[in-house]
Parts: sequence; structure tokens; C-alpha cells
Amino acid sequence: MRRRARIALALAGIAAGVGAVYVLTAMSSAAGGPIAAGLQRTGAMVGSLEHRVRMKIRGPGRAAQLVWLDRGRGASLENPDVILLGAYDGRLPASLDGVIDLESKIGVTLPLIQLYSAWGDKAEHQFPLLMAGAIWDMGSVPVVTWEPWLTEFDGRKRTHLPLREARDSHGLAAVARGDYDFYVDEWAAAAAKFGRPFYLRFAHEMNDPYRYPWGPQNNTKEEFIDAWRRIVTRFRAAGATNVIWVWSPHVAYEYWDLYYPGAGTVDWVATGVLNFGPIAQWSRWWTFDEIFGTKYATLAGFGKPVMIAEFGSLAVGGDRAAWYMDALSDLPARYPAVRSLLFFETGSDQTVTYQKVDWRIGADTTVAASVKRAIQTWAPPAKGTQ
Repeated sequence: MRRRARIALALAGIAAGVGAVYVLTAMSSAAGGPIAAGLQRTGAMVGSLEHRVRMKIRGPGRAAQLVWLDRGRGASLENPDVILLGAYDGRLPASLDGVIDLESKIGVTLPLIQLYSAWGDKAEHQFPLLMAGAIWDMGSVPVVTWEPWLTEFDGRKRTHLPLREARDSHGLAAVARGDYDFYVDEWAAAAAKFGRPFYLRFAHEMNDPYRYPWGPQNNTKEEFIDAWRRIVTRFRAAGATNVIWVWSPHVAYEYWDLYYPGAGTVDWVATGVLNFGPIAQWSRWWTFDEIFGTKYATLAGFGKPVMIAEFGSLAVGGDRAAWYMDALSDLPARYPAVRSLLFFETGSDQTVTYQKVDWRIGADTTVAASVKRAIQTWAPPAKGTQ
């Protein structure tokens, strides 16, 4: 009993330390730079200590279920021979509990966990060292979707930047010129220090003229390509060769393939597959094959592994459980270039609609059971080795 009490006290102290680091990091966002980075490194160390204590008490747990996944910088991540399943959960980065809950519902341990990170000067805009480390310690690999929201930089500190209202106009040309190298280089150095392989999905859906400010309403395809190439080059120069680069256009729009930056700077090709159903004038109930199948040949034609980076269906307009069954049954045989699929597990998405929409499958037992049945013949094992 005394030993348990000492362990509980130690964990409580560590948890308090992690909480304090989060608070101090948030408070330091105005200062930014070395203070925020230093606090984040401290938080990563404290979090790693907490993980080691829990592992000592509980055993290897979840990580042991992913021993089949070779996470070295090798073929298993750059060109895997199985489909790597993953998810983004709406509770991230505050909690990984949603991912664990989804895994219990669909009967598989997910090799990939996705995060979204915006550009800017605040603490939450810095490289997610703490969360990436936690994901790695759990046995999975981070997928970081990196969004260039240029208006989030503080003009009082970044006096060389235009006023906020002018930054989005040809903003990627400014990135390509080097105006944001101060930020790109910080991320590159942090990624190199992290050292472990992870996927980086920069400026996704860059060809969508409605959704994000880095789209074609503000930038040309040449400006996107130049910005992409500059960022990849600077990461590599900083020693961040552990980054696996994911190019992710929106394939519903024409000429998306013209945004391809070239084989030398792209490791994976990705797109989203989201069935919105009849919730808006521009949408109807689409099958998986109607959304993805008609674009598959072009995606596979780049000669890179294909990632479905956001995958899901809403419940309005059709049989949602049947949609998932049709989409996932025999997926490797029908679309052999697909090497990764990430569930979009959020209940409050308001990206393209006025109302919040719910993509979660873990909250719907019928749909979760359908997914579990559909993937059980081809998903990598939850335990042991292949």
C-alpha cells in the first residue's frame, strides 16, 4: 500500500508539473521564441517522465500492440505494404482518450494519429513536441497537418510583414521569398530535434478557392509550388530528414494535379473523402467510389503511396453504416495504391457549413460495428507481429 501511495503521489506531482508547463507556455505566447520553446521542451521531458512511470506500473500496453509497425526511417512508413489506419479526434491535443475509445469500438490499434497545427506566434503554433512525443510513446506515428494562417503572426514583433489584412494576398509568394523563414526554420529545427519519423501535410487543399486563405483566390499554383519547395529545402538543410512530406489537394476541383510540387519533394499523395450528404445546395449523397474512385488513377499515377487523410460520412441522406461497409470492404484489392486511411473523428466540424456537423463513428454503435466488420479481413493485427 505504501508503494502504491508513493507511485500515486509521484504521478500526481508529474501531472501537476505538466499542467504548470501548459499554463506557463500559454502565458508566454506574447513573448514567443526561446521562452515558449524552452517551456515546451521542459513539458516534453516532464511528459516523457510521466509516460515512463506509467509504463513501469502498467506494462507496455498499447505500444506492444503495434510492435509489427517498424517505425524506423524505412519502407514501413515511406511505402508500407499494409494500409496504415489512423484518426484525428476532436479532443486533440488536450486528450488522446478519444483515439483510445475509437480503437475499442472498431477493434484495431491505430498506427497513425493526426494533429492540426496553424502558423503563428502563439505557443499553440509552435512545433507540437509534447503531443508528438506522447503519440510516439504510445507506439503510433504523428501526422501533422500544418496550416499557413499568415494573419496569426504578431505585426508588432514581425515588422517586416504586411498588415494582417494584406498578408493573404499572394501570401505563399511571400513564403517562397523567405519572408516567413524565421518561422519555418524554427519548425525545421524542432522537427530535426524530435528526430523520429512523422508525416507533415502542409497547406492541404491548396486548390480549393473557398475554404482556406492559402487557396487559389489568393495565390497562383506556381506560388504554392515555390513555397512548398522552399519549405522542404529548408527542413532538409536543417537536418529534418525524418519528415515524410504529404501533398494533399482537393480532388473535387479541376486541375488539382497541376499543383504537384514534383517527385523530389513529395513522399505521399493524399486527399480527403468526406460524404456530406444533402446538407447543402452543393452536396448530395455520394458513394465512396463516386468521390474517390474517379480520381484514383490520377492519384496513383504520381507513383507515390496514397493517403486518405480525412475519411468519413455524415448520417443525413442515406444509410451511413452501409456507406462505410461499401467503402472499406476489399479496399486494398480495389485501390492498391492506398496505403493509409485516417478517420475524421470530430463532432463539431464547421469548416464549410454554418452548422456544426458530426463525423464521429465511435459515438454510433451501428456504424462502428460496420467499420469493424469491413476492416477485419485486411487491417493490421492489434497485437503481436504480422
